[in-house]
Amino acid sequence: MWFKNAQIFQLSDTESLDTNELIKKIPEFPLQECGSQEEFSFGWLPLIRNSEQWSLASDRCLLFRAGKEEKVLPSAVVREELEAKVAEIELIEGRKVGRKEKADMKDELVFTLRPKAFSKRSDIWAYIDLKAKIIVLNSTNASMTELLFKHLQTTLGSFPMTPLQAQVSPASLMTDWLTKNEVPASLETGEECEIQDSSEDKASIRFKALEPLSEDVTRHLEQGMSVKNLALRWTDKLSFVLHDDLTLRKIKFDDALKEAAFNDSQGGGLSDMDANFSLMSLTMREYFESFSQWFEIK
Repeated sequence: MWFKNAQIFQLSDTESLDTNELIKKIPEFPLQECGSQEEFSFGWLPLIRNSEQWSLASDRCLLFRAGKEEKVLPSAVVREELEAKVAEIELIEGRKVGRKEKADMKDELVFTLRPKAFSKRSDIWAYIDLKAKIIVLNSTNASMTELLFKHLQTTLGSFPMTPLQAQVSPASLMTDWLTKNEVPASLETGEECEIQDSSEDKASIRFKALEPLSEDVTRHLEQGMSVKNLALRWTDKLSFVLHDDLTLRKIKFDDALKEAAFNDSQGGGLSDMDANFSLMSLTMREYFESFSQWFEIK
């Protein structure tokens, strides 16, 4: 399981966080089929479909997966049905349908059509690292993130999480890296970055297939723009795009790591996942040590 995106949150109280209790309780709060009048349902999923493996532990880390099932009711279908009903009333009754009446009709249509809508599933992976005192989510979707933490609280009664507390502005620090050509020794800049100005409309410029240390980029930064996101490579283990909210996107783990995981695996779905997760979590733990130093995360 190699994450392609990462949101990192700090665990504020690892002493009270019992991962053994989480392992035991996860199967008690599974994803349920979405009810006929429910917009969505959310719950835990096995790591592999139709298996009974709900979590995976490795060196004080615990991997788990949650899912969301939602009713997909295309707005075009509702709009078409609503327009037909409005036209029928206006033709037969010879009157204009008001805004409130139209809104009520729409609510009634949604109620009628939702049981017939098909369901769509999406999932979110996460793992807890008790040694690094973090939880890492393979998602940058705010809605799924909120649902995951709410479900962790439901499962455990409480969950001691807090957003990363950076003492240095990520945008300012990344801007300094480029304007002063002082990127940390363990980092190399990639071929992608986005910069923005400080105006109210936040006008931005994206650069691709271009060295971020080039004059085309640094000239704008010297005129007051700042870095919004920046492609980076850390040591010889992974590359990613670091955003000013400290999320990592477009993560790519080095082929040598993946080959090492392949060699460690005994073959088969869960064995492969175990080997991949072991190396991925160890790499991310090492990365977080450097990351914490750059942004003075306490």
